[in-house]
Amino acid sequence: MHPDIERLVEQFKALELHATRSGREVMLALAQVAEDSHAGSLPALMAEIDAAMDALLEVMQPYAPPLNVMHRVQIILEEAEQGHFSFEALQRKLIQESEILAQRNKFSKAALAQYVTNLIPDGAAIFTFTLSETVLSALLAAHHSGKTFRVLVTESRPNNDGLITAAELSKAGIPVSVSIDACMGELILEADLMIVGAEAINSDGSAIAKVGTYPAALLAKIQRIPVFVVVDTLKFNVASLVGLSLKLDPLVFPHNLAYRDLPLRGHLFDITPASLITNLITEHGVFSPTEVMALISDMPQSTILNTKLASYFSNLPAS
Repeated sequence: MHPDIERLVEQFKALELHATRSGREVMLALAQVAEDSHAGSLPALMAEIDAAMDALLEVMQPYAPPLNVMHRVQIILEEAEQGHFSFEALQRKLIQESEILAQRNKFSKAALAQYVTNLIPDGAAIFTFTLSETVLSALLAAHHSGKTFRVLVTESRPNNDGLITAAELSKAGIPVSVSIDACMGELILEADLMIVGAEAINSDGSAIAKVGTYPAALLAKIQRIPVFVVVDTLKFNVASLVGLSLKLDPLVFPHNLAYRDLPLRGHLFDITPASLITNLITEHGVFSPTEVMALISDMPQSTILNTKLASYFSNLPAS
């Protein structure tokens, strides 16, 4: 296995990669596999890339960006099989795709920051949850533009990602208050709006996100506080168009949970229904969750990859 793929496998296993970053990393790694390949033929190179994707699928969290990257790579492999690329041309094509993705991410980051900045009223109290690189970047950009606001965030167990968000915002000079997850209802009562990220957006407009996002959105709905999910459209789950649901990883025991002799229930991610989401903020504008189906239908997807994904995905979370 290529060292870059081995590294990503270990990072996925350790929950060290968030959704946005994982898309970039997977594309870079697959391009590097192609560039470094000593395969003696085009079919051998294609098999090497295919094996790398299989290794990643075995351990990946329910992140849409790397899956959308794989859809694009699989389509390129299918074109190569049809004779559209030579060995060297396939190598160049994948390297080019990684460069295109890098430029796309720069545009997306800037556009999302502007939309979020426009969304936040001056003096607003914002509730957020866990660590979203997209949300964090947008809030920092809004602050640097002169927008004034304060942020309320809970710890976001089991790995306390919310505390990382709080630390980064505080470092930038943004007023932040933190609390335990059980107090999210109290914090949401103080908020004017809720802004969160997601790992994936399904075709029905629902959002797969860090566990705790769903109850937070439910509380916000009860209190008539708008809920905005900030995502790059690379997080749209095209596989959901054909009825495939991303697998939800089961919880692992937190280091400070004492009852290890009892069954542990729950998952690392939950699903927030579209009915609880006010709007999705994307790099292309602000959309209602009901508009996702039309948007996602135009995204590239490989039938071959979807067939393969059926063995990795489960239509219902394991109990």
